[in-house]
Amino acid sequence: MKKIGFLIAALILSGCATSGSEDSEQTSSEVVSTSESSVELKNQSTEEKRVSFMGVGDNLIHTGIFEEAQLEDGTFDFKPMFENVSANIEAADLAFINQETLLGGDEFGFSGYPAFNTPSDMAENLNELGFDLVNGASNHSLDKGKKGVMNTLEIWDEQENMVFTGVFDSQEERDSIPVIERDGVTFSFLAYTYGTNGIEPDVAYRLNYFEEALITQDIERAKEVSDFVIVSAHWGEEHMLEPNEFQKEYAQLFTDLGVDVVIGTHPHVIQPVEWMEGENGNQTLIVYSLGNFLSAMSTGTENNMLGGMISFDFVLTEEEKTIENVKWDGVVMHYKGTNTDSGDSRRDFKIYQLDEYTKELADQHTLNSSQGNQLSKESLQQTTETIIDAEFLK
Repeated sequence: MKKIGFLIAALILSGCATSGSEDSEQTSSEVVSTSESSVELKNQSTEEKRVSFMGVGDNLIHTGIFEEAQLEDGTFDFKPMFENVSANIEAADLAFINQETLLGGDEFGFSGYPAFNTPSDMAENLNELGFDLVNGASNHSLDKGKKGVMNTLEIWDEQENMVFTGVFDSQEERDSIPVIERDGVTFSFLAYTYGTNGIEPDVAYRLNYFEEALITQDIERAKEVSDFVIVSAHWGEEHMLEPNEFQKEYAQLFTDLGVDVVIGTHPHVIQPVEWMEGENGNQTLIVYSLGNFLSAMSTGTENNMLGGMISFDFVLTEEEKTIENVKWDGVVMHYKGTNTDSGDSRRDFKIYQLDEYTKELADQHTLNSSQGNQLSKESLQQTTETIIDAEFLK
């Protein structure tokens, strides 16, 4: 498992004093005995800190998925569905996922669309897979009301070394900046959603909605207590391959406020990645939508089966901070069986990397075997190349 550090910095702090110690000067030549290569390596390690990141899209747990994941003893194991991408998750120093569906407590029973409730075992499964940052601010966050939020917070609190944010049990908790640390580099993690399907929260602090004043306040404080700021943005129009004006406007706001990267979710299809310039000349990486990750959309089309994994390095030196080596890797949501008015026999839910998806697998996919759609590796690659700039596909 990854070795991490974690802290919560209260929003009421006015700043964060940096601390550290300078290496004491060596006064004896007998103590210093190194080769030129080791000196160079030491200089690199002290001058540059590099933290790898990867993010995936919507963990959208429909009924067929949790039914297949249930074991004989009544518990749930979703990990086999992720096994083809588990190495990518574990390899990253920081791994992000959008938990689209609420873990509202097993006491409610489990449900799929339209009011989701995902088994609580999902939290431990994601932890074991190596995810570190979990978005909890989605349009389904209030599917089970206040009690559902309280339960999900308890469930995620049981998971060590993970940051789950976006819904809160108090004003104090909402007014705190979640911060995670890697190798001496600190990251603030903020999350916002466009709405909650018309369900109103019981109190104003329950959930983070897009609100310019609130976002401005949070980001300004986050910059005081961390080296990098990551924002999870649950936004956009479902099934649309391009960002709408709402997304573009808030992307510019995030950029002008100095956010380092914005990870977008919700449309259930992929959308572009771009660098955006802020009013101070800074560059922000905007990932408008990573599409679906694990899902079983009953009305799904080929585009809903296509998602992405975004990876890059956060690099920090004494002079500057940058994001380097940005790479998009396509993923495919695969399952077999039929889904018709007479019944749903879909099974074998599994995520595949697009590069490893074969014609044999595509021929077995539900969209080909029962709905007549022409899903293929070639068409998925073509869509990816149309939406994602070649700069990020190298």
